[in-house]
Amino acid sequence: MRRLAVTLLLLPGSFGLSMWTGVGPADDWVNTCQVRQAYLDRLEAMEVEVNRMRIQGRTEQDIARAMVPRRNEAKNLVRAKMKAKDVARMDQRNQARYGNPHGPTVEWMYARHGGNWHEIVEATLDSNGFYDASCIPWYDL
Repeated sequence: MRRLAVTLLLLPGSFGLSMWTGVGPADDWVNTCQVRQAYLDRLEAMEVEVNRMRIQGRTEQDIARAMVPRRNEAKNLVRAKMKAKDVARMDQRNQARYGNPHGPTVEWMYARHGGNWHEIVEATLDSNGFYDASCIPWYDL
């Protein structure tokens, strides 16, 4: 069903053909959306884990200290499916922004969110809506 929706939204011809053959101009987009879906699946699993930890009575600080590195790990696992040049570009951006090529540290998040541990936990579960929207036809909704 998902591929049918994607095909109907794309231009006819080679764009639709690339969905099944692996050859065509839409392949980069398809690969990007597959990688994005894998990342969003990991964030959903993290949300379940956060809720479980809250039910167990763990503090927001404990949860944040567990989830910030876990989100960075999720990004790294998903980046293994990406092109090396794209990963290098993201690592450079992260190094410049966070001082860490893998993403923000707990300390960086603490400073960014003014010491609000709940906001830090919620930020670990957020994704970039712009990038998510670019793949809406591909996602399993």
